[in-house]
Amino acid sequence: MVRTLRIFGALLLLGAVWGLMPSLAKLMMGHGMRPLGIVAIAAGISMVALLLVAAWQRNLPRFTPAHLRHYLLGGFIGMALANLFAFTGLQRAPAGLFALLVPLAGLFSVVLFALAGLDRATPRRILGTLVGLAGVLLAMAPGAALPDPAMLPWAAVMLLTPLCYAVANLLSVKLAVPGSAPVAQAAGTVMGAALTSVLLAWPMGHLSLPSDGTVAWLLLAHGLLNALGYLLYFRLLVGVGGIVTSQTSMTLTLCGLVYGFLVFGEVPGWLTIPAVALIFGGLLLVTMPPRRKISPAGS
Repeated sequence: MVRTLRIFGALLLLGAVWGLMPSLAKLMMGHGMRPLGIVAIAAGISMVALLLVAAWQRNLPRFTPAHLRHYLLGGFIGMALANLFAFTGLQRAPAGLFALLVPLAGLFSVVLFALAGLDRATPRRILGTLVGLAGVLLAMAPGAALPDPAMLPWAAVMLLTPLCYAVANLLSVKLAVPGSAPVAQAAGTVMGAALTSVLLAWPMGHLSLPSDGTVAWLLLAHGLLNALGYLLYFRLLVGVGGIVTSQTSMTLTLCGLVYGFLVFGEVPGWLTIPAVALIFGGLLLVTMPPRRKISPAGS
């Protein structure tokens, strides 16, 4: 029971931390920052913070070919690409809508784990995926979290973010080098994210210094909170596995909706309630453990 409460508390904290990221990014883009510029600078801040923690714990990242493959692919897909799609869409679409799309990462994770032979795609899980997708479509309908149909293309761009999260989740399990400490994995991954983000941002003209002190403080907060989030993420991944860790999307959604209301005054329409119910219902169907078969007496 105590372990379950600890896992739930960690998932809730991770959802609260990462749920704030879209709102911070939206605020910074309102001050003229470009999406990949935010990703690159924030990843650099996260990298420094995590390397300091790793050095203090004497668990600095290793740089064998296997470790580098893990860091670069995980950082590029799970942070650089994921945030590029998220922040690009957030320039026009509500932060609350993005929060509703994040649970798809859990659905996509189960599908990808099944395709990779790490889990089974049962009829219940297929049904759950379809139910969750129906909830996402409803969330984009007029009267839900998308106030203007003209924002639909931007919402479609943000849909790529949970797919990136799911791919990164799978790669974190498949490419993880046995014996790697969570803090070393987190530091290495944000290093990969910082490097690949700069390589993308530079030719696109997205790299720029903060325009004022407010943006600088927002960038610092974004980077430090992201470092905390990655540290929690890898601790969960090592401790309870990829499927349980993907449930962060549920707490992230709830926190993201609250942040959207508190920071931007976003009030989703009434259809948001059934949309959330469908998304979480689908996620529940997908992630529920299978029933144990009861062996006949005497067997």
